[in-house]
Amino acid sequence: MEKRDYYEVLGVDKKATASELKKAYRKLVKKYHPDVNKEPDAEEKFKEVQEAYEILSDDSKRSAYDQFGHAGTEGFNPGASGGYADFGGAPFDMGDIFNTFFGGNMGGGFGFDFGGGGRRVDNSGTDIRYRIRLSFDEAMEGREYKIKVRRDERCDECGGSGSKSKKEKECPVCKGSGQSQQVRNTIFGQMAVVGTCQNCGGTGSVVEDPCDKCSGSGVKDIEEEIGIKIPAGAYDGMVLRFGGGGNAGRNGGSVGDLYVEINVDSSPKFERRGNNIYSEMNIPVYTAVLGDVVSVETIFEDVKLKIPKGTQAGTIFKLKGKGVPLFNSPKDRGDHYVRINIDIPTRLNRKEKELWEELKG
Repeated sequence: MEKRDYYEVLGVDKKATASELKKAYRKLVKKYHPDVNKEPDAEEKFKEVQEAYEILSDDSKRSAYDQFGHAGTEGFNPGASGGYADFGGAPFDMGDIFNTFFGGNMGGGFGFDFGGGGRRVDNSGTDIRYRIRLSFDEAMEGREYKIKVRRDERCDECGGSGSKSKKEKECPVCKGSGQSQQVRNTIFGQMAVVGTCQNCGGTGSVVEDPCDKCSGSGVKDIEEEIGIKIPAGAYDGMVLRFGGGGNAGRNGGSVGDLYVEINVDSSPKFERRGNNIYSEMNIPVYTAVLGDVVSVETIFEDVKLKIPKGTQAGTIFKLKGKGVPLFNSPKDRGDHYVRINIDIPTRLNRKEKELWEELKG
């Protein structure tokens, strides 16, 4: 099937700024992520959005696309059917944060919520968002990252209920309705406004005997250092969700989640496309003519590559399994593609010149 225009995929104008591209990308990623959208074509649309953003968010790739269309973005792709490999499955959901550090069950699905503030339903705890930056090498290797998080934790004195005796009584302000009426002065005169009762938060009840330690809120403010494990092969813009790592809800409400967005610096040596790595290598002209075995730097180790006799400039070699680790199978990796450039000498001594003249015949 013919590829759609990348600007059309993201629903933006060709003059869209980097900020507009990112905003459109995040909106569509939330809409089509397979863990959220169960429509049959959601996964394909999700990959299509990922590919479009990867090209248009990179200035050089975007320039090539604007000039030559999809053909200009294939770059080093040696005869493949176009496009980039996916990331080896859905982005990581790290599950319950307490499973990672204190034991427990994995839970929750993947989250992409970048809205202002956290979600709040009745007394539910809010989510916490955090952003960290990794070097390219750190992202490839994976590592445990220490972050300091300030959050509301359930009061250990009252178990989060906010009450010494765990008993509640009818709110004296709203008389159990959860709503209160206020009279406000406006340009049209006095107006009665009905809203959520500030005394009970809309629940209609308050604790009988407030806990001395938390003053009846059921939570206490803490700051703690936690370690989060970044999977090998993490990519720029990846979001990790840690269920139960957010703020505890007041008066026994549920606990929010912790979302960590990963920003990854680019590499001066390698270009990443999905799970594949691309690089260039210069070889002397005599190596290209006579052939040899050379050492190629990959993301984890140097590997030996056989250069056949008569290798031409622009030739691409595939190093199978030397690319990015796959999330759903970290022992497996994508591939590494090396494009060969040939160094042509610009200065020759007398002997070298004579040899070249001899070859010229």
